[in-house]
Amino acid sequence: MVLGSSATLRAQVTRATGQNPFRCYQCGNCSAGCPMAGRGDLLPHQIFRHLQLGDEEPLRAVQPWLCVGCQTCATRCPQELDLSAVMDFLRAEAMRRGTVPAAARRMAIFNRVFLDRILAAGRLREIELGALYNLQTRSPFQNLSALPSLLRRGKIRLGGRTVRGPGAARRRAWRPA
Repeated sequence: MVLGSSATLRAQVTRATGQNPFRCYQCGNCSAGCPMAGRGDLLPHQIFRHLQLGDEEPLRAVQPWLCVGCQTCATRCPQELDLSAVMDFLRAEAMRRGTVPAAARRMAIFNRVFLDRILAAGRLREIELGALYNLQTRSPFQNLSALPSLLRRGKIRLGGRTVRGPGAARRRAWRPA
């Protein structure tokens, strides 16, 4: 357990998300309802516990990368804490600090490519997302065999227009400092 800068992490979480880790009394409702609980290295309620203890383990954990943002945790929490907002922050902070766990590196690449494409064009083009992700992960031909069938059935369109004013989306985007 590292006590120095982790108190800063706790403060950063509170400042960025409005969620105070000390309000969590470890009832476990978030973990009981989470569809991704048990698939990572920590249970959702343990994220708050590590923050309460002044530990930076959540920045090295896989669990924030597994969070699907379904808000089940926030709905079930008797303290009305929004753990998915904390998970969003932890993912961004782990990327900023370079502490993304090896098991989550492909998820981090997808996250970055996804957000970059939304911010660049104001919308997502699946074909572009897939191609850029495959290039970033150094597997350019992954899923290529599915492309003709998807095109034939009209599931993927080539091209597309940019939303007017994507710069506004860039200005509103939250990025860690």
